[in-house]
Amino acid sequence: MKRVIQSAINLSTSESSLVEKIVKEISNISGLKVADCSSDSDHNRSVVTLLGGEESLERAVLKIVEIAAQEIDISRHRGEHPRVGAVDVIPFTPWQGVDMEDCKKLAWKVGKEIAEEFSVPVYFYGEAALREEHRDLSHIRRGGYELLKEEIDKVPERYPDVGPAKVHPMLGAVVIGARGPLVAFNVNLKTQDLEVAKKIARKLRGETGGLSYVKAIGVNLKSKDMVQVSMNLLDFRKSTIYQTFELVKLEAKRWGVEVTGGEIIGLVPLEALVDIASFYLGIPELSIGQVLEYHLSDY
Repeated sequence: MKRVIQSAINLSTSESSLVEKIVKEISNISGLKVADCSSDSDHNRSVVTLLGGEESLERAVLKIVEIAAQEIDISRHRGEHPRVGAVDVIPFTPWQGVDMEDCKKLAWKVGKEIAEEFSVPVYFYGEAALREEHRDLSHIRRGGYELLKEEIDKVPERYPDVGPAKVHPMLGAVVIGARGPLVAFNVNLKTQDLEVAKKIARKLRGETGGLSYVKAIGVNLKSKDMVQVSMNLLDFRKSTIYQTFELVKLEAKRWGVEVTGGEIIGLVPLEALVDIASFYLGIPELSIGQVLEYHLSDY
């Protein structure tokens, strides 16, 4: 069986020419597939989703960091999304023929290489966390690059796992780890009132009493004259896409605000889409095994 790991690499840029350059540079790596690219000017962020084995992903990640060190100045970055670095987050997710232990080992190996080659502080998060306070990504990114720059050598919990206790002048810091499948799901609201989005996000967020496996923030979409509830579903089976969408609609109604639609960033598991269809079509027993393409994938 072919070994496949997914990596949805988060870059602190929305410059299309730079993303195209990165994709071009890594596309010829043997065993690697660039499965998806998406950028958002308001978030000022891009996600490049890769599929491949350990060796191909290692080569791709190091090349991406190399390009970012030349092209992205994190100290000048402005955007709505939390971030601590130019190559902000590098997650590894087991997909086929590998398990979480393989992804943890890959994260540790690549993280150490990045720290040594580029003299950049590296944090290990998720299942690859070496310290409990680094397990949660939001804790590492608390206050963004600006606060990390001030605290990295003064506050013990902000010390990096490897690399210097000083942010890199271009790259800032890098967060790398291992996690299960994550769905990045956003819902747009027909209002310019950011406080409404923040209040709804608080109702959704697991740590403030919402859905257990949801991270959520309110974001201002200046280019669209509206606001957004931006979410990460850390376990789409336990906190589902349809649950988050319906809860946002319910809370928006409370504030007299219309929901204009949702968007998914990067790739989404087929199982999650089947779950949505099952709910909205009223077919509770619908399963992934009833999807034709599911069987054709290994036909």
